[in-house]
Amino acid sequence: MYETIKTIVLTLLVLISITLTFALWTYHPKYDVLQNDEYIQHVSVSNTQVDTAMVVQPKQILIHKNGVPYAVTKDEEKNEVLKEMRRWTLDDFEDVSSSVPQGKFLSFLNGKERLEIIYPDEVPIDIYRLIFTIDDRGLDGLAFDRLLVPLGGKDEFPIYFIATDKRKIYKAIASDASLSAIGRLAKEASHFPRYFAYPVSETKQLYLPEKEVVLSSLQYYTDELDADKFKEALFSDPSFVKKDLIPFGEEYTDGSRLMDVDFLQRMLLYVNPAARVSNMGQTEQETHIIQKSIDFVNEHGGWTDLYHFARWSEEDRKVTFRLVVNGYPVFNEYGMSEIVETWGASDLMKYQRPLFRLEIADRNRTPKTLPSGHEVVNWFEQTKGVRKSLIKDIAIGYELIKDPEREKVIRLEPAWFYLYGQTWKKVNMGDEAGSVKSSMKTPHRSSH
Repeated sequence: MYETIKTIVLTLLVLISITLTFALWTYHPKYDVLQNDEYIQHVSVSNTQVDTAMVVQPKQILIHKNGVPYAVTKDEEKNEVLKEMRRWTLDDFEDVSSSVPQGKFLSFLNGKERLEIIYPDEVPIDIYRLIFTIDDRGLDGLAFDRLLVPLGGKDEFPIYFIATDKRKIYKAIASDASLSAIGRLAKEASHFPRYFAYPVSETKQLYLPEKEVVLSSLQYYTDELDADKFKEALFSDPSFVKKDLIPFGEEYTDGSRLMDVDFLQRMLLYVNPAARVSNMGQTEQETHIIQKSIDFVNEHGGWTDLYHFARWSEEDRKVTFRLVVNGYPVFNEYGMSEIVETWGASDLMKYQRPLFRLEIADRNRTPKTLPSGHEVVNWFEQTKGVRKSLIKDIAIGYELIKDPEREKVIRLEPAWFYLYGQTWKKVNMGDEAGSVKSSMKTPHRSSH
């Protein structure tokens, strides 16, 4: 009897051993591969998604009629122009720079009866391909900051892509092209604000309003963005992230990456030192850094307000997007109105942005009259220490100011601004000649 029980127990043990061995041999564990993009794709700060054409917008659209530039200022009219142009097919690009004699570049730009579209910086042809229908392929490395369209074309006509700083002019042929919307605006041009050209170099001129401009000061109640959502989106494995309190803010780190939250300026700064800058330049296969930057913010729903492409630097691999309110750019000396991305060889190296969104506009609006473009030019001419050659841009915009009494309220004050070298500054018309104040930090200037 004892031997029988012993045999049964041994048999059961052998069977269990065989079963466990088989289970071990056939078990395939499911490992979660940690990738930089995994959490970004699943965590969203907002539900907003944008395409390239929504972000890369012209800073100005002008109709040249009888030698006078008129500005198309309403967003719906600008959109009409761009919508019509997106239906065209652009092909047969040709470098015609040599056909314009030295010293005649600005005369070419000032041609009569044409539409001029000006972007805030040179836009690479790869990005134009995502906005318009461009069939020509042999254009790698080209970038342009303005387009010229004749007002009298029909079905097929030339359109000019221009890089003002490099004095480059490429002619393309627009086919299957209608000018109905543009023609309609051209007929009404005399009712639009009249502008004038202010030359700042042999190849570049800025367009400023002839008359004073009235804009209202604005107030907005703001909504704080959740720093924890950015932590989830930006770190490969948020469970390893340690959070520490620092003076006036918080610091998050996983030992290699760092995310700082600044409570005073309501800003976020993310740094990934391992993603070093590559000096090799962009390869043909690489998505352009402007598009990579747009895609990156889309991935975590970071377009919490309306931002437009502002500037980029190929050398620094840096892209800046600027807050826009009522069609005007917003400036702030601490970067509270900018989203800035710096890219390494393949990964994001630095990401700086506001940690708030504009929510409710206060109904109390105070009209403010800004000086005419001529008065601004006179201020430049009379102010000591301002070199005309360093003036890269001039714009009407809003200065973003924190309300000292109410933490969640910001004010937007209309003012003139100018890009001086690499820095946006406010034009202080009330100051005595010789004083240049109120710098608006811009991290870079384009370099191609």
